[in-house]
Amino acid sequence: MTFFPVISRCEKYAVKECGGYYVYRYYRDQIHFDCKHRCVYCDVKFDENGHEGFALDHFRPQEKFAHLTNDPNNLVVACAKCNRNKSSHWPVDIKLGISHDEVVGFIDPFEHDRLDFFDVQDCGTLMPKKNPSEYLIRLLSLNRPSRVVVRRNRILQNRIDGLILLAETIIDEIISSGEMTKLSWRKLETAKTVIGSVRQLRGEIFKA
Repeated sequence: MTFFPVISRCEKYAVKECGGYYVYRYYRDQIHFDCKHRCVYCDVKFDENGHEGFALDHFRPQEKFAHLTNDPNNLVVACAKCNRNKSSHWPVDIKLGISHDEVVGFIDPFEHDRLDFFDVQDCGTLMPKKNPSEYLIRLLSLNRPSRVVVRRNRILQNRIDGLILLAETIIDEIISSGEMTKLSWRKLETAKTVIGSVRQLRGEIFKA
């Protein structure tokens, strides 16, 4: 899946001999793995972010849920900007025990398919499908220019991969035919056209 893949937590996080959790930073590598090395909010990958600026985020803020401070089941990975924008926001009543009220709040990436809430446009813009996605797009600035470019480039790269695969298939058919018939020449011309489209797409990526 290109955007917002389904993620799941490990079966059991490590605990101390006494049965309690370690300091939350102890779980950094495992949480990064569980989140597939992506920000759970804007979906930027670690390598797309220059291998820097990722942080452990307390999904339910420490300021309001102190008892979950070291609980790895409350940890997610966020890029620096999303982490700052989210801060200690938690607009729903804590007593309700929910992360959103279908108007405002946060989507738990380990409980919900985020593609049920967001639609990714070909231009790289996120569009809300159902709430609280509109609230999140606004609060976390999920359509900031850097993230729109990342998503658009990812879409273009997928198209490039498809075109390259098509070109390789056509070329293989020509080679295996054993002789250059008129049909073979037409296939060769199609391959050349595909390669030209690949170059054009790469140019669009570098222009972004």
